[in-house]
Amino acid sequence: MMVGLLGGDELFAAGAGMPALVNFYQLIVVETLGIGKEWLPTASAVLVLVLSTLLGFVYHRHVQRALRSETHAPSGLYASCVEFLLDFLDDLTTDNCGKYSRLFFPLLAGFFFFILICNLTGLFPGLPPATESISTTLALGLIAFLAYNYAGLREHGLGYGKQFIGPLLFIAPLFLIIEIFSHLSRPLSLSLRLMVNIFADHLLLNVFTGLTYLVLPAALMFFGLLVACLQSFVFTLLTSIYISLSVSHDH
Repeated sequence: MMVGLLGGDELFAAGAGMPALVNFYQLIVVETLGIGKEWLPTASAVLVLVLSTLLGFVYHRHVQRALRSETHAPSGLYASCVEFLLDFLDDLTTDNCGKYSRLFFPLLAGFFFFILICNLTGLFPGLPPATESISTTLALGLIAFLAYNYAGLREHGLGYGKQFIGPLLFIAPLFLIIEIFSHLSRPLSLSLRLMVNIFADHLLLNVFTGLTYLVLPAALMFFGLLVACLQSFVFTLLTSIYISLSVSHDH
C-alpha cells in the first residue's frame, strides 16, 4: 500500500528511516478528488500553466504601463528579467531558425518558460515537478519532433526526404535506416535528458533535506536553481538546432 502512495523520492526516504514528504498533488488529486495517481504529472503541469498565465498577465500590465510612459521600457525586477529572457530567446531563435524565427519563437519561448517554471516548482517541498515524469517530457519531445519536421517539409516540400537517403543512391537504404533511427532518437534523448536531470536533482534535494534540514539543502537548492535554468535552455537550444538542420540546404 505504501509503495502505491509514495513516489520514488518519498519511498527512498521511507526506506532510509526518514519521514516521507507530503505530495500536495497526491492529496488533492488522489485522496480528495479520487483520481488515479497517473494524473499527478498533469496536475503539476496544470499548476504551471496557471502560474504562467498569471505571470504573463502581470508582465503584460508592465508593458502597457511602459507604453503609456515616456520610457517605453518595462520597469521593475520582474519585468526586467522577463524582458532579458525574451530578448535572449529572440536572439537564439533568430540565429538558429533564420527566416522562420517569427514562426517558431512562440514555440521555443513556450518550451523554455514552461520547463523553467516546472523545474522551479520542484524546489518547493511537496510539489514534484511535471518534468520529472517521462510522460510530460516525452510529450514535449514529440512536439519538438513534429515542429522541426514540419519546418523541413515547409522549406523543402517533398524534397525534404532527400535528407534521409544521402547523396549516393547505392547507399540510400543504409543511410535511410541510420537517419530514421537518428531522428527517432531525438525526442527520446530530449525527454530522457530532461527527466533524468530533474528527477535526480529533486531526489537529492529531498534526501539531504531529510538528513540535515539547513545548510546542505540550501546549497542544493542553489544547485537546483542552476539545473532548472540550464535544462530549460538545453531543451530549447536543441529544438532550435533541430529546426535549423531541417531547413538547411547544406545537404
